[in-house]
Amino acid sequence: MRTWVMFLSSVLLIVTSCGINEDDEVIERVAVGDRVPAFSVEVVDNGMRSTFSTEDIYGETVIVFFNTSCEDCQRELPKFNEYYLSHRDDDGFRMVAISREEGEESVAAYWHANNLLIPYSAQSDRRIYNLFASSIIPRVYYCSAQGIVVGIMKE
Repeated sequence: MRTWVMFLSSVLLIVTSCGINEDDEVIERVAVGDRVPAFSVEVVDNGMRSTFSTEDIYGETVIVFFNTSCEDCQRELPKFNEYYLSHRDDDGFRMVAISREEGEESVAAYWHANNLLIPYSAQSDRRIYNLFASSIIPRVYYCSAQGIVVGIMKE
């Protein structure tokens, strides 16, 4: 888990967050120390489709929630991509980016236009996102090999 600590220290803090109004109450459904919620999604990885399931976590796993129209996400996704590229060959390392309310066509186009290689899952609703929180993106969860959330990055 040392890699996520080093990554957190290299990512700039985000001053504003997409998807939140000052009057909105942010509901956190997952905290550090909790087991990652159970879900399974179809993932696109370098043009190939597979399934990502939290039941299959076996190593360091990073889950990133985003929307490509969010300025904070646009700023942070290249940093997450660099992190992914530097660790994708590490034993047990997995990373998946899951869109919040954004379909396959727009996510695929954004990934292609910005040369992103992080495996992604386009979700046109908030079904998966709502397992974790009510608002704020980008939102990142670092999970241990045992499926326990060991770090969260938001705002």
